Amino acid sequence: MADLSKREVRRREIAAAAQAVAARDGAEAATLRAIAAEAGMAANAVLYYYGSLAEITAAAVQASSDRFLARLAEAADPAMSPTVRLAAVISAGTTAGLDDDASRILYEYWTHSLRDLEHRRIQAELTRTQQATYERIIADGMQAGEFFPVLQPAKIARTLVAQEDGLVMDVLAGTASSEDVLDLVASLASALLGLDRDTLLDHIASLTFSHPGQ
Repeated sequence: MADLSKREVRRREIAAAAQAVAARDGAEAATLRAIAAEAGMAANAVLYYYGSLAEITAAAVQASSDRFLARLAEAADPAMSPTVRLAAVISAGTTAGLDDDASRILYEYWTHSLRDLEHRRIQAELTRTQQATYERIIADGMQAGEFFPVLQPAKIARTLVAQEDGLVMDVLAGTASSEDVLDLVASLASALLGLDRDTLLDHIASLTFSHPGQ
């Protein structure tokens, strides 16, 4: 943060406080007063840096989305074969936001996108980026002769993202394990792309074992 202004540093601290409250106590508990207390500030002082609670929560969600997408981009290493890259992105897409509460915060505030234009923009950009990541991998896999899609690549990519979104919610709710989710998403991807399911799962298991923190 050495190159950031003091104001920007403070804004990030407030957004981080909002993330902490939402992850610990839920979005409903992330009031202006609660966020200010978490940041060690008075509520009116927080409003010096942000114009409203809505602006703070949008910043918190944006930061969580950025963290999630950074991990997804890191997983999509173009040096890997398309099949291994697919395994890496499936693993990242279902587990990357779980260890630091990024996914929990995104889900806590998901319903805000039904009413708030800024939250809707963040959610739409998150989905577009996830889908584009899969589309690039599918295109490379087709070119390499590794994938044989049964639907248009864009439809497959969107379906995989939607599957991940729903299943990660089950993990957060405690009704499914990460292992279950990885198996289901890999099974779907294999069927849609003409891949051997066990091979894809082996790649996922290898990547998960190599990066146990993810």
